[in-house]
Amino acid sequence: MKKLAIIISGLLLSSAAHAADSYQSISNLGYTDTDNNDTISVDSTYYFSPKSTLGPYDQFEYINKQSNVFGSYADDDFGDVTAIGGEYFVEDFVVGASYQNTDFNSNDESYTLSAGYFFNPDLLAKVRFVDQKDGDNVTFFSLAYNHMLNDTDYVGITVESDDDFDSRSVAAKYFVDLQQGNYLTVEGTFVSLDEADDQWNVETNYYFSKATSVFAAYDKEDNYSFGAQHFINKNIGLKVGYGNNADDSDNDAYFANMRFQF
Repeated sequence: MKKLAIIISGLLLSSAAHAADSYQSISNLGYTDTDNNDTISVDSTYYFSPKSTLGPYDQFEYINKQSNVFGSYADDDFGDVTAIGGEYFVEDFVVGASYQNTDFNSNDESYTLSAGYFFNPDLLAKVRFVDQKDGDNVTFFSLAYNHMLNDTDYVGITVESDDDFDSRSVAAKYFVDLQQGNYLTVEGTFVSLDEADDQWNVETNYYFSKATSVFAAYDKEDNYSFGAQHFINKNIGLKVGYGNNADDSDNDAYFANMRFQF
């Protein structure tokens, strides 16, 4: 009986050690310093049910399934942007709404309504209608798919197009648990536009633990950035980085972000 108790106790301790952390609110306070502009930003999202991590404190499932409300504000030397919104999930459906006000030389407002349907927990089809005060109204159609490779690793893909098929995009993300407390993410986006050059960007994160990571990013315009993130505890993280352009080294950018999760 004593040996059995020891075995059960060990299993429980092992299970607790691998248990996912969960959060209901995620907020960021950011600052970016460039040669020609400084930006301060704040955003927050509150989920009506807990979101579980996949190991690292800032990594969650590819397709969100928790009802939420959110808000954000960004201010730089030229103006500011304010946004609020939310999503509500019920059975296999999701509906959402948001409002954004961009105040630079003049106010520009936009309203967004969205609706989606889960064909299964890993396949979401969504339609998004954007009403722009000083521009054309646009409807977007998207399909998001999450392919689980095992209990943790996945490949996520999202394709989207506007109603005239003038704008098309593909976004993908790969998350892998490297074991021994290490993780890796690789993600990228490709955008094809009828009246402009195609654009793409890639980013990768390597986690030494679920609290500490380094990252690097690059895009078609030769903009690059790199840096590191560390969570002081499970609730507070600090991310710092540097960015520039490979063809024009005068575009120095230094940025920092405080992340709060509860």
